Amino acid sequence: MDVNNTLSGFNSMASTFAADVDQAFWINFWISIFLGLTVLIPMFYFAWKYRESNVKDEDIINYTHNTPLEITWTLIPTALMMVLFYYGYTSMKTLRTMPAASESIVVKVEGSKWKWKYEYPANKSGFVHKITSVYDKKIGDVKRGLYVPVGQKVILEMTSPLNDVIHAYYVPAFRMKEDVVPGRMTKQWFQADVIGEYEVECAEYCGTNHSYMYSKIVVMERADYDKWFESEAKSPFEDASAAQVSKGQSLYEDNGCAGCHSIDTDATLVGPSLKGIGAKYDAAYLKTAILNPDKDVPTGFFPGVMPPFALPDADVDELVKYMQTAK
Repeated sequence: MDVNNTLSGFNSMASTFAADVDQAFWINFWISIFLGLTVLIPMFYFAWKYRESNVKDEDIINYTHNTPLEITWTLIPTALMMVLFYYGYTSMKTLRTMPAASESIVVKVEGSKWKWKYEYPANKSGFVHKITSVYDKKIGDVKRGLYVPVGQKVILEMTSPLNDVIHAYYVPAFRMKEDVVPGRMTKQWFQADVIGEYEVECAEYCGTNHSYMYSKIVVMERADYDKWFESEAKSPFEDASAAQVSKGQSLYEDNGCAGCHSIDTDATLVGPSLKGIGAKYDAAYLKTAILNPDKDVPTGFFPGVMPPFALPDADVDELVKYMQTAK
């Protein structure tokens, strides 16, 4: 993932409505160029032709009106504006008309500082895939993303926590963008017909780590998606034989802690490094820091950056245990 390329994805059209959006854009662009030139060219021409040194006072004539010309410059721009309206409206209607939930995969999306979370419907065994997608600066990529089958309609039900800020779920390759608003649900849908991996960016400035609020959409073969969906694996591409991480480490990754705090180095990301924090503070202090992060802000950092986490006590205890034992 090239984090320096803010236009990544515009060289492909991976969703069914991308062509409609591009068509509306180019029609709008060329009509705007034409209308602009019909103003600018006559303006410069008349300024040159009727310059003071080229016109005598006795040659100046006042015209009150020219009916055919007035009709022409009224009807042509009006017709062109109606063309713009038609293509803008039809492309917007395509994007905004939700397919039936019964023929779609409905995924709940939560955008928060500075990560994306995806929650799928339960699979046949009742397991619910809950995936946290956060940019890992150490590997220069996002570890997990939204996994969907090719040719399948997908509805995204998006929101942000009440104590967070506005984000925007933006997929350049899909020509899709939708605001994600605290305390409200917004919806968007897509159908990707090209297998591949597509970048997701946050298109609303949301604070310190906004430029790293990335995710990805992975479009897969149907059989590969179904195999993963019916399993309990977090990702279709993670090695099943790899050593299982602890519950605390899983919570640390799933809640986006790794995006703001380094726990195995002294590097400062957004917040302070947590390396060796278990030797400095006891469990009660760490639990308070998770649930009420503004109570005791380290020197050099600011309150209001880290949101409080509403986690069950058992999860907080596991998270604290991991922070105390991580090297």
